[in-house]
Amino acid sequence: MKKEKVVYYSDALNDDFAGTSIKPLKIDSSFPFKPAGLLWRIGEWLAYYLVAAPLIAIFCYVGCGFRFKNRRALRKVRNTGYFIYANHTHISDAFLSPLVAFPKKAHVVTSPDAVSIKGLRTLVQMLGAIPLPSGRDGMEEFMAAMRSRVDSGRAIGIFPEAHIWPYCIFVRDFKAGSFRYPALWNKPIVAVCVTYQRRRGILGFINSPRRTAYISDPMYPDSSLPFTEARQKLRDEAHEFLVKTAEAHSDYTYIHYVKADMGDG
Repeated sequence: MKKEKVVYYSDALNDDFAGTSIKPLKIDSSFPFKPAGLLWRIGEWLAYYLVAAPLIAIFCYVGCGFRFKNRRALRKVRNTGYFIYANHTHISDAFLSPLVAFPKKAHVVTSPDAVSIKGLRTLVQMLGAIPLPSGRDGMEEFMAAMRSRVDSGRAIGIFPEAHIWPYCIFVRDFKAGSFRYPALWNKPIVAVCVTYQRRRGILGFINSPRRTAYISDPMYPDSSLPFTEARQKLRDEAHEFLVKTAEAHSDYTYIHYVKADMGDG
């Protein structure tokens, strides 16, 4: 019988348990946030649809046991760009937005780590990565790339929890900052909650859980509110959906996350 793993945390907003040791590249205004050109567009299409999409589907549906609920909600945003906000519970979350949005092209806002592996930056960008700038320098170019992608009808995935907590079955608190994009540009969002269940039947011998992702109906910025209030409202609506869905549908704790006792004893 598998011994349950326990992970202690002290700061739910900032602790990260991804376990990577990549030296991040400095991302500033010199970074090519939105590569262009005919050869790039051809390479991007081939890499995304002919190579990555089939491999991602096999890995996620077969290897991880992914299932999706309420896909029909996406029909309401098929003719517009939109943002996907999901809980961050596995390194393979990078594949979640492409699976949700398919056949629409999806991008993912990532940390600089994603484009810091030597020789892989071009491929990672072709597959949809848009890295956050390391500081204020580059933010204008980053925002312009985001705006261009979503205005062209693509989806953009964001993980508002920011840090990976593998197999975490509860949704952590997160700030409203990442909701400024849909609030600024009046774009809809959908929340996607990945939940965890014990494998059954002939796969019951596998300890790692399968995953079911629940998709919300689209949520829209409230244009009658000031910007900061509209941003906060979107955050609160997405957080409520994620929390309630995780509580209702995650029934298997693979890793226990326990708040550390910060007392002297």
